[in-house]
Amino acid sequence: MLRLRSTWWLPAPAERVWEVLERVEDWPRWWPGMDAATVVREGGTATVGERVHLVVRSPIGYRLRFGVEIVAAEPPRRAAARVVGDLVGTGEWLVEPAAAGCAATIRWHVVPVRPAMRTALRVLAWPLVWAHGRVMQRGETALRALLERGDDHRADVTPTPAR
Repeated sequence: MLRLRSTWWLPAPAERVWEVLERVEDWPRWWPGMDAATVVREGGTATVGERVHLVVRSPIGYRLRFGVEIVAAEPPRRAAARVVGDLVGTGEWLVEPAAAGCAATIRWHVVPVRPAMRTALRVLAWPLVWAHGRVMQRGETALRALLERGDDHRADVTPTPAR
């Protein structure tokens, strides 16, 4: 199992960050490596029950396709999810006040489903962990820039090309 954790330090209050993050369909406009984000079922109260399909492009050449269903939410502080597809497991987003803005902590406890990725995880996990870290770091950088520009209410921005 991969237990992954990223913390994003963002220059905005939790409420503003939550507003951007809950517009999942906008993620590919500002998050490099996020190839697609499609809401396949709208959620109910606090987005519980919402299902989205994500396609993430890894910096080492593979794509992950997986669904995320929100199973618990306490806007603007926490969302918990079930993950299915190329990855199976759980995810959680925590957004908490911090100096000069907020900290968003993203945790994934997932198992890859593809046989090649399962083998890679058993034999040599660091490339998968590095790739995840790179995708998340690029997301943090892009979201920070979006918030600093103040155009986060309409995320019509072009992602920064991969390096």
